[in-house]
Amino acid sequence: MQIQTEQLRQLLNTIDQLYAAACDPEKWPVFLSAAAQLFESQGTQIGHHDLTNHSLSFSRLHGYEWDEAHYQKYDKLMPQDPRLPFFAQNPFKPIHCRMNITDNELHETEVYKEVLEPGGVEYSIGVNLTEESRSMSYFLALRNKSQNRFGSSECDLLQELIPHLNRAIFLQRDISSIDFERNIAADTLDGMAVGLCVVDQSGGLKFSNRTAQDLQSDDDGLSVANGRLIATGQSGSALRAAIRNVISQARTGTSVGGIPLQIDRPSGRDPLAVLVASLFGDHLKSGWAGMRDPLAILIIRDPRQPVESRHELLSRMYSLTPSQARLANLLVNGISLRDAAQQAGLTEASARQYLKLIFGKMGVTRQS
Repeated sequence: MQIQTEQLRQLLNTIDQLYAAACDPEKWPVFLSAAAQLFESQGTQIGHHDLTNHSLSFSRLHGYEWDEAHYQKYDKLMPQDPRLPFFAQNPFKPIHCRMNITDNELHETEVYKEVLEPGGVEYSIGVNLTEESRSMSYFLALRNKSQNRFGSSECDLLQELIPHLNRAIFLQRDISSIDFERNIAADTLDGMAVGLCVVDQSGGLKFSNRTAQDLQSDDDGLSVANGRLIATGQSGSALRAAIRNVISQARTGTSVGGIPLQIDRPSGRDPLAVLVASLFGDHLKSGWAGMRDPLAILIIRDPRQPVESRHELLSRMYSLTPSQARLANLLVNGISLRDAAQQAGLTEASARQYLKLIFGKMGVTRQS
């Protein structure tokens, strides 16, 4: 896809705000607003849908003033929504509403007459980020009757955003439950192609995933000294200021997006793209190992690295869990099941059970 300069700038800003929202639920409105501008839509929505019980367990909507009664009406009529089957059957694929249904087919439904039309929704484009057949996380951009319908160009644009949406869902889920003492979510976070560092106000390093540890070991822009994360040159003062800023905002309850900055590298390679955001809001209530004060999280993207790691790609394409994706990746590289189990921290018996699940999800019958 060819992306124009201004559109690329909007896309990168939207990605930054997405990661900030994954770290602090209060910042979802900032991301949704940026996404609405990106897709030139009246509104955007992100949420979680329980396919078994046909109910919404989480939903954030931007651009529309729907009251509780309107949400409840849609919740009741959701099983009749003709768009949902196509989203459910095509995970991780951009779908716009007129790809599979006509205007008349949509307009004749009760969900359109009772919810969509009164609510100002005529066109939609979105993606299903489901992990399993029983639930679906999703993102939608919405337009009204006065706007043009979505097409292939918007699908191409959404395709660029999908790996980051998927990663943000994992990130929000695991950050909300992580225990630094036991590294409950380390398996998922280590499999990500972005670096993740959690620091306190003075830069004291609380947590780094594997990608971030590799970047720190390179000592090319970022490193760790005396337990503190530091950046070289002028980037160091900018990083310290950003960390202090987001933590100060968190203390006062200010809801803002993350602070983007670049970390220059002495080697002359392209700078690291860093987003500094606060860990606040619901995370303090859930408890980050008894955290009494807000922390800052750094999301680090290295231009040299692919958008997705092998773990993330396998998880996204085949709905594998992080542990299953890690085991599959080791086996694809030619390692024996016994050695792969050892590297993955599993018993050989557990690895064989994982393998059966992997076979089922990937549609294969032999390890080779």
